Amino acid sequence: MPVTSTIQLKQVLFDAYGGFADKRFKNLDKGRLFIVDDRTSGDEDASGKLFLWFCQIFAEVVDHDTVKITMRGGVPVGPLVAKWFAENGVKQTNFGREFLVRRSEEQRLSELAAGFRAIVRPGARYPVKSYKFVCPRVARSLDKLREVLVRAWS
Repeated sequence: MPVTSTIQLKQVLFDAYGGFADKRFKNLDKGRLFIVDDRTSGDEDASGKLFLWFCQIFAEVVDHDTVKITMRGGVPVGPLVAKWFAENGVKQTNFGREFLVRRSEEQRLSELAAGFRAIVRPGARYPVKSYKFVCPRVARSLDKLREVLVRAWS
């Protein structure tokens, strides 16, 4: 059943990602931010902080037809990713790179994921060694988010 309210969209994201970014929130009326980068304890240093190379991805429910995506930390950079950012109105803010995904625009996330995969395609040279691991993870996280949003909005 397609999402027709903000609460329904939040419920789909809540179920898919195990809760809100701030785990203290359980009430769907109060939370709106989700961690969608599939992080694990292996992505943290000994003090419990994320490694600097880790690309954080957040999804914030704006309304039942719109989700704001924020990427920060070690966001990989490559020609196709830079082109996608430029063509899709990605804003650089104090919180990272931000862009909106609206209902029926979920495919854009697959295009961005393909841009990250292209950075480390076989035979490619890339300036940051951690891209070997970071780019595929970012692409998988974006693909999963696309699948969740398609399921919610179709």
